Amino acid sequence: MSVFYAPSLQNEQAHYQLSEEESKHCIRVLRMQTGAAIQLVNGRGLEAHALLQDAHPKRCMLQITAVVQHDPTPAVHVAMAPTKNMDRIEWFLEKATELGLTKLTLLNCEHNERKLVNTERLEKIAVAAMKQSKRFYLPVIEPMHRFSDFIEAQPNGYFGHCADGPKIKMSHLVAGKPFLIGPEGDFSEQEIALAIQSGYEAVEMSTFRLRTETAALLATTALLG
Repeated sequence: MSVFYAPSLQNEQAHYQLSEEESKHCIRVLRMQTGAAIQLVNGRGLEAHALLQDAHPKRCMLQITAVVQHDPTPAVHVAMAPTKNMDRIEWFLEKATELGLTKLTLLNCEHNERKLVNTERLEKIAVAAMKQSKRFYLPVIEPMHRFSDFIEAQPNGYFGHCADGPKIKMSHLVAGKPFLIGPEGDFSEQEIALAIQSGYEAVEMSTFRLRTETAALLATTALLG
């Protein structure tokens, strides 16, 4: 059954009109016809089964036949500095969404090579990954935060860096805490010290040097347990 994104879907609706983009995909791309069975997700745990009532390529109307509210998934929060190449961020977000990422925060660190990110495009990638993997929750994507502001607002968590110093094993992570991943030039010495002062524990992620997006995906899987 094909899955469509319905962000305004409510629990007691009898009908739902797809957006123009989703309608076009339904009719022009998938060539679905009246009476076809469709699955809807609103990205906040609500799933609906529906029948295609009006196969209009710009405003498909659906008749909802059943709804299910799914329990929230465990919190998996990764805060990362964006890479210079946007394709790498997009790759990470797609795979992490499939695995169960619940929140992505973008960090503005001292060694960042990218200061601006198109979050609208990232949201579209997350929606596509959610639909493809048949998940019911869309990860929250937060815009750029200054590193110092983020750890002040959310103390206590984990982070990976390449500098020498005491580090805990990946197996010691506790779910629910944010995991910070630095830029391609790594966190600065000042940022590492500030994170430790704010209750963050450094994590031994690998004996090898990892790319930013690889480290972020590894952090995602570690937080999932």
